[in-house]
Formats: sequence, structure tokens, C-alpha cells
Amino acid sequence: MISIRTLLLGLSFISITAFPGRATASVDGNLKPLVNLMIQRLQLSREVAWSKCRSGIPVADPAREARMLTELKAAGAESGLAPAEVVRLFLPQIAASRRYQEELIAGWRSGIDVPRIPPLDLTADIRPRLDKVNREMLRQWASVCRGRLDWADREEAERALRDRGIPAEVARIAVSPLGGSGNKSRQALSF
Repeated sequence: MISIRTLLLGLSFISITAFPGRATASVDGNLKPLVNLMIQRLQLSREVAWSKCRSGIPVADPAREARMLTELKAAGAESGLAPAEVVRLFLPQIAASRRYQEELIAGWRSGIDVPRIPPLDLTADIRPRLDKVNREMLRQWASVCRGRLDWADREEAERALRDRGIPAEVARIAVSPLGGSGNKSRQALSF
């Protein structure tokens, strides 16, 4: 009779050797640039939050977000993306950024250590960098959005964001366009 320990060890070995790409929970090579850009965008959201907190500016800026989406849809069209494909990526990015900013500001106001550096200028310094990241995200999205992405891709992307210090709920929102197969599955995940 086989012991439970031997059985579990054998199953672990089979799992690791049969599915080596998933054993390390690394992001798929095609998605890695997009996931890294999601991380960069959320890191910039931290700077946005600090600037807004110090200036007393509200987190939500619907007019700016609408202009940004309009510009990204136009740029997406040049890359062959339908407006819905652009929205499917960027609405969750906006929602994740808002959520992260709200969490950060609430923490700072409740006494959590605030950054020791003065905030950067939102208009002159942060937004141009954010716009550059958005354009690169759009370029990466054009290369992966119509491909087959599975739930493991989404989970690994979420884990990569969390590993970089992004709160779990923020990470879940940001990667929501990823995962599943076929456009219907991915559209059901979008906002």
C-alpha cells in the first residue's frame, strides 16, 4: 500500500513536470510587457494620490478620464482596435487607479506615514508620464487582446501586481480584462 506522503509527493512531481510553465506562476511572455505597464501605471497612481492629497484635489476627475478615453480610442483606431477593445482595457485601469488613490489618501489621513518628499506637479510632471504609459499599454494591448488568454494568465498577472505591493483588490480590478477565452468571456469581466 502506498503512503499518503508518497502519493502526494508523486502527484506534486507530476504536476510540476507536466505543467512546468505554471509551476512558477510567472506571467506569460506575451503578457509580461502589458503587466509591467499596469504596475508602472499604478505606481504613478501613487504619485497622483500624493499630489491630490497635498493639493486637496478630489480623486475622481470624470472630465479628464473622458478626454483620456477619447484620445485613447482615437489612438486605438490607428492600431486597428475597436473603441470597445480600448474601453475594455482602460475602464478597469481607471477604476483600479481611483481605488488605489482612495486607499492611499485614506491611509495618509488616518496617520499612516506619508511620503517624505514633496509631491510632483500633477499637470507638468505626472500626467505626461501617465499618458506615455497609457500609449504603450495601448500598443501592448493591441498585440494581446485578441489572443487566447486563460484564467491562469489572469491569476498570474494579479499575483505579479500583488508581488509589487499593489493591494489585492486593486490588482484584481486592474487585471480584469485578462483571462478566459474568447471575447465574450473577457467582455463579461469588463466594467
